[in-house]
This record gives sequence, structure tokens and C-alpha cells, in this order.
Amino acid sequence: KSNSNTNNVLSLASHTGTGQGRRAASNCTGPYPRPSRSPCSTNIMTTEANQERAATSLRICCYGSSSSRTPQRYLSAAYDLGRLLGRRGHTCVNGAGSSGCMAEMNRGADDAGGRIVGVIHEAFVVDGSDWYEGAHSVFRSKSNEILIASGNDLRERKRLLVEGADALVVLPGGPGTWDELWEMACSRHVGFHSMPIVCVNVEGYYDNFRQILQRAHEDELLYKHPRDILHFEETPEVAVKWIEAYLSNPNNKKQGKLIKRRSSILKRLQSNVSGSSLTIWGRMSMTSFFGDEEVEQNDDTSAKLVHNDKVWHNYLAAFSAGLSLGLFIASRMSSSSVRA
Repeated sequence: KSNSNTNNVLSLASHTGTGQGRRAASNCTGPYPRPSRSPCSTNIMTTEANQERAATSLRICCYGSSSSRTPQRYLSAAYDLGRLLGRRGHTCVNGAGSSGCMAEMNRGADDAGGRIVGVIHEAFVVDGSDWYEGAHSVFRSKSNEILIASGNDLRERKRLLVEGADALVVLPGGPGTWDELWEMACSRHVGFHSMPIVCVNVEGYYDNFRQILQRAHEDELLYKHPRDILHFEETPEVAVKWIEAYLSNPNNKKQGKLIKRRSSILKRLQSNVSGSSLTIWGRMSMTSFFGDEEVEQNDDTSAKLVHNDKVWHNYLAAFSAGLSLGLFIASRMSSSSVRA
């Protein structure tokens, strides 16, 4: 098998084959027919402004079906999404599939000259071969990249898909797509990330998901409003426009997650009662009575300790120091009385 180092980005420069040729934007032929009134798409590129590159290039992770039986209407939306991302200068990150929505978004991004990053599991690396079973032919191009995930499940692959992503776009798909979607929705719900998630709701495919969120909101089972967890749009064009607008708003910039860690009260008392009053004073001035610490993670996922500097810490420190001093004096007096 290939080297399973998940941090190694493999540029497929050594792979043989000419790969999939880039077709001109005005001649979008493909495995399915396109309406005569729009040779490339019924949804995107309706004005010259839409064809311009975005002011900021984004890394957008895209989920979608891998089934060869995916309906035509979903394939069309996937192609439109990939082609739009390529034209806008965004990187399309997906599961590298050669069928279903993944295949069409790869083909669309490739036709537009966009950059594509694929993530596959090492189980699909063919022994003794320089190619990957099931990967789309666009990844034979030197301009595209493959990431190899290892492990006995798909957790590492899911991590690599979203690592460094600015946003998530979800096309129609099956249980694998739902698993990826809800895991990231849950993480956003509880605050582990702040990247926007938008479902391309082709012909109402995700209506039931929206209804589930609304029902949970009405039954007071959510910490956030449904609109702050998932966003829904009807077409890829509107979905990408919404992401660009959302991320251009300074109030929606990525924020690190603050995680509180709490040690037990007994452990904190034991550590603070022992030692000199000066040592205790130092301890209590740096941490709270309950041992609370906050960990702030930046965009590089590095963490640093941020100590809570509330004023009442000083009162607790003074109380602890006074209590320790009193216990020390009492113990000395007791020793003196025993010797007497």
C-alpha cells in the first residue's frame, strides 16, 4: 500500500496518462444532456458579473453522493457547483469520487480550470500501482492534489476533508453525506467551529432536514436557532453567493473555540492547603478556586492557556493565604502546649 502518512499531500506528477482534457466553457458536453437554452447550465453564469473571480479565494469542502445511480437533476447541480467554484477561484475539496455528485463537481471544476483537492482512504490505494481505485481522472493532473487518510474507519478522512476549510456545501447524497453533514452541524451547534454550512436543496431534497431542525427548535431541544446551524438554498449559484457574502461580513470571521477545563474542588483544596502561604498566594492568583482554565484555539488549531482574571480571584487568594497562616499558627501553638 501507499505510505499512509495522512499529512502528506501527493501531487500526482509521476502518474501516467493524459487525464481528462479541459473543455472550452462554451462547449460543455458531458454524460447527460443539457437544455438547449443554456449549453452549460440552467442555473449559473447568467450575467458577465457572475463569471468574475471572487475577491477572496476560499477553500470550500463539498459533500455529495457517490452513487452511479444518482438522478440527473442532482448531477446537474453538482456540475454547476464545481464549475462555479472553479470560475470564482475557489478550491473544491471533496471525496475524489468518480461517480455521482462527486464526479460531476470534479468535472465541472476541471472544465473551469479550478483547483481540486481529493481525499480518499488508503483502502482504495491499489497495491503496486501508481493510481487510486475509484478516484476521478482529474486527479491525474499535476494541478490537482490527493490526500490519503488512514485508519480502520472514516474519521481521519472526514477530518482531512474539513481541515482548513472556510465553508461547507452539501449536495444531495445518502447516509455517508448525511453523516458528514450532521457531524459538522453538531460541531457548529455546540461551538467547535464557526464555518458556514449550506445545503443545496435541489427540488426540496433537504426539506425534511429543515423540518427536523424546526421541530427541535420548537420543542426547545436546540442551543441555537436552526438558521445558525444550517442554511438552505435552492441552487449552487445562490449557495456560493451566500457563502461569499457571509464570510465577507467582519462579524462572521472565524473564531477560536473557548473550552473550559475544570478540576475537582477536592483536588484544588488539597493542592492549595499544602505549602507556604507565599506559594498558595501564587497558585491562587493564577487560577480560580475551582481550577477553571480556558483554552483558546486559533485558526491553526494551536492552543494556549488563557487564565481567568476576575477580581474575585484576589479575594479567594487572600482568604486562602489567611486560612493557611491561621492553620500554621494554630499548629505551632499546639506543638508548644504539648512540649509544655
